[in-house]
Amino acid sequence: MLNPAPARALHPSIFKHVDVLIPNESELRILLGLKPDDPSPSRDLAIRLRRLGVGTVVVTLGREGVLILSDEHDLHIRAPEVAVVDTTGAGDAFCSGFAVALAEGKSIPEAARYGTLCGSWACTKLGVVPSLGRRHEIEAFAKEIQ
Repeated sequence: MLNPAPARALHPSIFKHVDVLIPNESELRILLGLKPDDPSPSRDLAIRLRRLGVGTVVVTLGREGVLILSDEHDLHIRAPEVAVVDTTGAGDAFCSGFAVALAEGKSIPEAARYGTLCGSWACTKLGVVPSLGRRHEIEAFAKEIQ
């Protein structure tokens, strides 16, 4: 699992060694040598990374959720609406929740859903460390937003 932050262009030969790549939208562009605000659709860029050998591309889309592209999946998972206080650390929260769920044997989509909950919850807190939720906090948040 590679979260390419801080982003920089990588040699194309690296991508065939990446099982799961988790960039945000600007990182996705930078990885391909583009400007962070390049107008190319994120899905098209994720397809380019897959063609370079990445197993699964999971693009975090902020309030829009997450895009998953792999041999098995072509999904868009929406993020819950939250009252945003601070987005700092949301990507880290997503990645940690995603990794925990994968380590517990969850599927990529299930891990992305849990990561999305973690990232969304993080946006409701001020500061990075306070925004990294504990399991009981994320589980309570999941029940609260249903």
